[in-house]
Amino acid sequence: MAVKSSFLYALKIIFSHGTKKTVGTKSIKGAVFCIALSLIPLVLVISVSDAMINGMTDRLVNLSSSHMQLQFVYENPDSFDKALMDISLEKVRGVEGVTNAYEMISTTGLVSSNKGRTGATIRACDPEIFKTVPSYNKMFNAIEGDIKDFYESNGQTVLIGKGIAEKLQLKPGDTIRLITTQKVNDKIIPKMTSMKVGAVISCGYQELDSLWVFLPIEKGIQILKPDTSLSSIMIETDRSLSDQKGFYQLQQKIEEEVGYFVSVYRWDELNHSQFENFSSTRMLLVFIMLLIVLVACINISSCIVMICLDRRKEIAILKSVGTSNSTITMSFIFVGLMIGLAGILIGIPCGIIISLNVNNIIWFIEQIVNLFARIGYFIANGNLNSFYSIRLMDDTYYLESIPVHIPFIQILLYILATLVLSLCASFIPAYRAGKEKVCETFRKAGS
Repeated sequence: MAVKSSFLYALKIIFSHGTKKTVGTKSIKGAVFCIALSLIPLVLVISVSDAMINGMTDRLVNLSSSHMQLQFVYENPDSFDKALMDISLEKVRGVEGVTNAYEMISTTGLVSSNKGRTGATIRACDPEIFKTVPSYNKMFNAIEGDIKDFYESNGQTVLIGKGIAEKLQLKPGDTIRLITTQKVNDKIIPKMTSMKVGAVISCGYQELDSLWVFLPIEKGIQILKPDTSLSSIMIETDRSLSDQKGFYQLQQKIEEEVGYFVSVYRWDELNHSQFENFSSTRMLLVFIMLLIVLVACINISSCIVMICLDRRKEIAILKSVGTSNSTITMSFIFVGLMIGLAGILIGIPCGIIISLNVNNIIWFIEQIVNLFARIGYFIANGNLNSFYSIRLMDDTYYLESIPVHIPFIQILLYILATLVLSLCASFIPAYRAGKEKVCETFRKAGS
């Protein structure tokens, strides 16, 4: 009965329809608004950061490092042992748990055109992987040209990333020069190789698109050297990325099967620093958002204090007719929980709606910002010839579009955390309200 009475009195406080708007009534609306406003960026951060990190992780693992890498160590630094690579490739493909494997030779070098030059990661591979390896087929798209030209040109063309194409102003059919190194008489000298651009490709992650140049492996063996390159077999598996034990066991199997002049590395070993950076960045963002929610919940405490001051006479009258201290305390605890719940019911849906439309919202804001920027630039310079559009998010460090994944389990946990914080913030002022002295209240009211 006491709980029911407390709940009904809390409802009366929250939904008071009196004509007089007191400070306590206004503070309820303010507290609800603050909690709702703090939950919106929290939902946005966890929805976008999870999807963004997963998108980057998929591209780094499937396109850059692969699930596992078998790396060769050659005794002869002058030439690749292609026969050894082929034999090892067949052995790796026969290991249970390996779904795909392909050869890759990679090195860093320079690429140049008539418009300039830039650093690049040069990767020599079997051109067929762009249609036989599911991750390459799915994640790589031709921005200009056709990827088919790469594996139908008999080793005469290369694929270049979108970032490199933009820097060097290259298009399909243009000539690109690959500048690598070679050792002659114990001296390292540059070696230049000219090839045609077959297509400009993108995987949607600009950090990778600004580095890669793909050329056929036969051509790579001719122009690259083992002492300045990394030759490896890229291995895809049927393991989930979270199955660390499974990856470790498969790593041991592959090492036992191949055995000679090789080292096998897992994806988490190859990308350790990158994923640690992703994880720490995400945790820091969530921690900051939770601090904002905590500060918003503290407003509940001050709100209940103001309500208690407004309703001192009511509390005194209730206690004079036999209402217990615990009933009064519980009433104001219910008030705090209702304020937190109201903020959740407003903030969570708004956060989800904004998250689902974040790309359109950013595009709209960019249009408004660029409109005013154009006006200001035109007033200052009299023309728009050298005006560059402003980008709110530099896609050099992010995906081309922001992916969104609503993590409902995490959101549910944050809802429970908000309710717990609301409960904690309301307890002390609610306890003091229950300890209110009746005689002192009537004496002050009479004076």
